[in-house]
Amino acid sequence: VCVSVLSFTVVVPGDPIAAHVGSTVIVPCWISPPENAEALEIRWYRHDEFSSPVLLYNHGKLQDVQEEPYRNRSSLALRSDQSGGLKDGDVSLRLEKLRVQDEGSFHCYVSGESSYGSEEVVLKITALGSAPVLFPKPLDDGCVNISCRSSGWYPEPSVSWTSDDGRALRPGGSSHSRGADELFSVHSWTAVSLSDAQLVSCSVSLRTGEVKEGRLNIQGIVCLDSSGFCFSGPWKALFLTFLICALLGSVVFILYKYREKLTGTIIV
Repeated sequence: VCVSVLSFTVVVPGDPIAAHVGSTVIVPCWISPPENAEALEIRWYRHDEFSSPVLLYNHGKLQDVQEEPYRNRSSLALRSDQSGGLKDGDVSLRLEKLRVQDEGSFHCYVSGESSYGSEEVVLKITALGSAPVLFPKPLDDGCVNISCRSSGWYPEPSVSWTSDDGRALRPGGSSHSRGADELFSVHSWTAVSLSDAQLVSCSVSLRTGEVKEGRLNIQGIVCLDSSGFCFSGPWKALFLTFLICALLGSVVFILYKYREKLTGTIIV
């Protein structure tokens, strides 16, 4: 993408720049043909906020007029390891600690004494959330209702269910919520017959193809009662270990009290 001016052209990538929440990104911008940009005005701004820049370089130095959300997060940077920086006309922007609110258009404006140029770059923000956690709850008809939860996603993710043989399972429903940090949490559930599957998988994904998956072995579920507090996998083993330890502890305590009663003394 180019905009022609009297003596130089401002150049930016034609495709959006993609980056994750919390990461650092370089938003490329340079002038062509290459020339020393140290004496030029370089202004990065958002939308129509020309007077409230993300970054302003003028009179040979960065100016302290940044828009508040970008203070201590924006600086000039090299667009590649081979770049010569400002001396070669590289006026790229570095943004640190990316947030969802950074998504959208950034304008790269370069101005000299007799010419200027401006071009727009689109920044796409994504956030890969937590691994899905699956919780089982028994139903009265020989089925298990499985709940899947995950958080920290952007943009809004999609959820899919599959069995161990690759069959798609129909979800009973899904809901999304958005926090103060603009990140999405997702909750989905499905009912599965104990005779139909061994493993059930819940996959949460973005349009970019990024995905996280959680699995549950429904054949290894142990429930305390019909109301539905259940264990599976490592939690099952942990619960059984705890139960055995509790039983052994009870036996030791009973023997201790019995011995104390027989001897009529308190053993320290």
